[in-house]
Amino acid sequence: MKLTRTKEEIEERAKKYYEGYVLSNVKMIVAMFTTEEEAIRQVIPPPLEPGPILMASAYVAEFHESSFCPPYNEAAVFIPVQYKGEVGSYCLSMPVDNDMAMIGGREIYGYPKKIAESISVEKTGKTAKGICIRRGVPIVEIKAELGDIMEERSPSGPHFLVKSIADERGIGVGMKPLLMRQQNRVELDTLEIGDGTVKFGKSKYDPLHQIPIVDVMLISYTEGATITMPPSEIVKELDPDEYAPYQFIKYDWDP
Repeated sequence: MKLTRTKEEIEERAKKYYEGYVLSNVKMIVAMFTTEEEAIRQVIPPPLEPGPILMASAYVAEFHESSFCPPYNEAAVFIPVQYKGEVGSYCLSMPVDNDMAMIGGREIYGYPKKIAESISVEKTGKTAKGICIRRGVPIVEIKAELGDIMEERSPSGPHFLVKSIADERGIGVGMKPLLMRQQNRVELDTLEIGDGTVKFGKSKYDPLHQIPIVDVMLISYTEGATITMPPSEIVKELDPDEYAPYQFIKYDWDP
């Protein structure tokens, strides 16, 4: 009966995803921008601290091939943090347009995913644009004029996430929140870079506009990349009451 799975089937699935999920034939536009330390402190849960360099990022991507679900599109916003001296990024938002991508990202890794109605990346000549529209608002919009090729690329740090679920009332945390550490591997051939803009639309459901965009430092664009997402690891159990104010990046606040 396929409403349940045998031990053997579960073991086969474990073998298949031993190294994690794989996203390939990726088209992505990424904006790097500076922000303000005080804004970071207000939105990151303890024990995370702001990173030493106030460089945040946002991206819009199309994942044309996936090892775990149909192709899907995604956007995300990350802010710089550190934990016990290790520098990485904390994900504030990761809307997607596919339910299995949302479930996998939230329940397995801890990414704060929600469903958006429209996410797309377009490139015409040297002009590239990525936009994510959720509940009628363009919550992430990146535009760029590309001109150069980046030959040397710095390795990226890990993502720090919190894996949690709401309690039975939907107003607290229903299990001990887990601080997770997850680090992707990215393979790409060409990375075009240029100047442009990044905007966060004003939305009461996704208030990313509260993160200041001080200066857009760089925008990059790539096609045909492969991203491998190894399993995440638990680094600390958090206090449910202490984490509760940060829980609602995963849900729409509609009092």
